[in-house]
Amino acid sequence: MRQGAWDGLRRVLEHPHAPRYNQTLGDRVGERELEALAAFREVMRVRPREAAREPSSGTVRFVEALRERLFSLDALPLGFDVARDFEELPTTCRDDLARRLEDLVPRDAKLAEAIVYSTSATTGHAVIVPSHPSAMVQNLAHLEAAAAAHGVALTHAEGVPFALNATVQRETYVFATTMSGWSGAVFAKVNLAEHGWAGGAGSRRRFLEEFAPAFVASEPVTLAEAIALELPLAPKVVVSSAVHLSAAHAALITRAWGTKLVDLYSTTETGPIGVTVPGVEGHVVLVPDLFVEALDEHGGRVPDGARGELTVTGGRNPYLPLVRYRTGDHGRLGTVITPDGRPARVILDLEGRTPVAFVGARGERIGSVDIARLLRPIAAFVQHALHQRADGSLELRLRPLPGVPLPRADFEDALRSLFGRDARLEVVIDGMLGNANGKVVAWRCDVTRAGARPATQ
Repeated sequence: MRQGAWDGLRRVLEHPHAPRYNQTLGDRVGERELEALAAFREVMRVRPREAAREPSSGTVRFVEALRERLFSLDALPLGFDVARDFEELPTTCRDDLARRLEDLVPRDAKLAEAIVYSTSATTGHAVIVPSHPSAMVQNLAHLEAAAAAHGVALTHAEGVPFALNATVQRETYVFATTMSGWSGAVFAKVNLAEHGWAGGAGSRRRFLEEFAPAFVASEPVTLAEAIALELPLAPKVVVSSAVHLSAAHAALITRAWGTKLVDLYSTTETGPIGVTVPGVEGHVVLVPDLFVEALDEHGGRVPDGARGELTVTGGRNPYLPLVRYRTGDHGRLGTVITPDGRPARVILDLEGRTPVAFVGARGERIGSVDIARLLRPIAAFVQHALHQRADGSLELRLRPLPGVPLPRADFEDALRSLFGRDARLEVVIDGMLGNANGKVVAWRCDVTRAGARPATQ
């Protein structure tokens, strides 16, 4: 780390009103990764996007290069023509990541540099996703392009606070680091919950005032909370991701902060897929090396304009190259001309993940991420569905996975630690949970009355 970057980071780490840091992290980005970022910035600028219903020659070459490297493609018959028979390629899904990750990671991949992510289980079970620092830093080029589409040039400087990731949770990683791909500027991940600050609300306000991030990344629930708290934030651009952002919510954010707002459609497994672009309806696929299809329940491609499951091929993650990966999200596809005059695919009427909040024993809000964090260590790959009924009682359904124990008592204890020792709850082992591709409604809450208190036994 260069001296200027270190000096700036130290000021943030030692700030008298800093949040309760609980992690020390770096981006593991060196010269090789910075070269990859520079190359991908050029790709984003000049390479034609995947703008047709049929895969380009680049996507075909991508798949052909994986035929001898992925166990999931071993069953392709001799003479299989990827360009001609693309729709006959097998699809994969989140359930495959949980059950047979080894089939989706290239068998010749050297895993010494792997970064391992555990997802937040928004689709019914957490999965482990391997990635590489090079793939992660290249995502910055996509964020730059998204901001530029909204008329914002991201300017950053070594050691200067620049980017903030915010959340509101009971527990989460809180840290500060520098971003090698953005000139060594300072990045902070913070928990806006008052207990995340040694000095409480006063320290939270002072720190955010002085950090003054130009770039904020978060999700709709946290952004609404930040606005309700009237926190001193005035970023140039806000990127909202993870769950669905409603039009009313978007208007609230832009009105409160006078900022440009980018709604990012992304998953841990795929990386960025689409973003909102001014003057264009839906989410535009800006990434030029990602081919998106919409499939019916049987795996057949639906016509443009018809609703289907969004399925992607491509990406830059050497540890998880995607071949017809079914995201579990749905939408309609079309082709548009973006304001820069280039064609691109667009996702209309995206049906992704909806933010869900549950109600605790005292009427407090309990986020699904907090629940997932407690369930994950008990059985990390097991699919689940939690339903809180209108009377506040809870039902947790679990799909058994061969070789993975499902201790009911442990799940009950985890839920009671959040919802109270007297909470009414039931844990059900359900071998039929999930549909054909493993997608379930992971979180449901029917408690609608403000200030409602769940029933107890």
